[in-house]
Amino acid sequence: MRKIFTSIDIGTDSIKIACMEYFNKKYNCLASVVTPSSGVKQGLIINAEKVSNAIKKGIKEIESKLGTKITKVLAIVPSNNVTFDIVESNNDIKTENNIIDGDTIFNCLQKSLKNNVKPDMEVVSIMPIEYKLDNGKIVKNPLNMQSKTLSVKAVASSVPKKNVYSVVGIIENLGIEVIDISFSSIGCYYSMKTPDLDNKVVALIDIGSEITKLSVFNKGIMIKEKILLMGGNNIDSDISFNYKTDLKVSKQIKETFAVANRKYADSDEVYSCIDRNGQKQEINQYSLSEIIEARCVEMLKNAKNELNNLTNREIGYIIISGGITSMLGFDAIVEELFVRTSTVINIGVVGIRDNKYAASYGTIKYFNEKLNLRDKEYTMLNEEQVEEMLSTRKKVSSLGVLSKIFKIFEGDDK
Repeated sequence: MRKIFTSIDIGTDSIKIACMEYFNKKYNCLASVVTPSSGVKQGLIINAEKVSNAIKKGIKEIESKLGTKITKVLAIVPSNNVTFDIVESNNDIKTENNIIDGDTIFNCLQKSLKNNVKPDMEVVSIMPIEYKLDNGKIVKNPLNMQSKTLSVKAVASSVPKKNVYSVVGIIENLGIEVIDISFSSIGCYYSMKTPDLDNKVVALIDIGSEITKLSVFNKGIMIKEKILLMGGNNIDSDISFNYKTDLKVSKQIKETFAVANRKYADSDEVYSCIDRNGQKQEINQYSLSEIIEARCVEMLKNAKNELNNLTNREIGYIIISGGITSMLGFDAIVEELFVRTSTVINIGVVGIRDNKYAASYGTIKYFNEKLNLRDKEYTMLNEEQVEEMLSTRKKVSSLGVLSKIFKIFEGDDK
């Protein structure tokens, strides 16, 4: 079975959609799209019609790239006002020979939620801390082990129902089924997840356009999160204030010309534009980098201070994600502020190397890991859709890397 998954991340600034196949223990991008977003403020949907139209555009574009319809997705929902609860349950094993299977694990986790969720809240994730067998042995994954009973302790993350239903409702009204939901922070963590990180307390700083999310993961489990009202748009405002450009032009300057660190700026490089007063502006890259660097340093220092207030645990590693982390020189600022205990997300998968895709990519990895825990095989595209996709690719000769990927999947890697 081809294991193909599609995820969608609805942000304030853009909508990210990624379709990937898990093949030979590796993730390959089949198609990806970033399209402008509208109707979202500080991570929450405020205009369903605008969001729906933006998603339609993104879905149409990725379907055009794939050559088949998208009918199922994984959706990222807002984590605003998230709560974390420790939940537990103890269960008798009723399978043949008391062998713990995937359904037993799933039912065990579901039982732990009983009477532990408030009526106005919706559970988005439940991450097991440990399982205990009848002999007292504690394990991380009890699949296929033998025991008369199975106990679980887990962290359940819940948000107000409107956070979930606003996203799921819009997507399903477009005729697309939402198979599972997650948070962007979990996706970003899983995009970098390693056994080493899973043994540490890890902090995630996810810088969006309007908000920055600070999350704490203990041994791979999300246990805390805080939202700060700062993000990439602050840089747009700084450019606009200093050069009297409108915000749309400021954003274009940031994305196409600016660098985040003076060391990477060229004092001879100049960007020409018209300001709000109709006057021509000649923006020097070095001078601009001083403004942007100051703002990036301020945001990262604020995030670092807030992390100290968020948890008393000793943080072993810090991951920084978000669209602005792709700016040239941003990683150098991180290195100076956090020394060796941090990294900027760097996705090495062809087709989604932009850091904007971190949450979409990681959400697919998170979902696939849950499938493995349940010992389930699943794909979002049936055989007919896969054949349609492959047939479309064979008809088009100028597909570059994507065409090569499909040839590899078919066994022709020459």
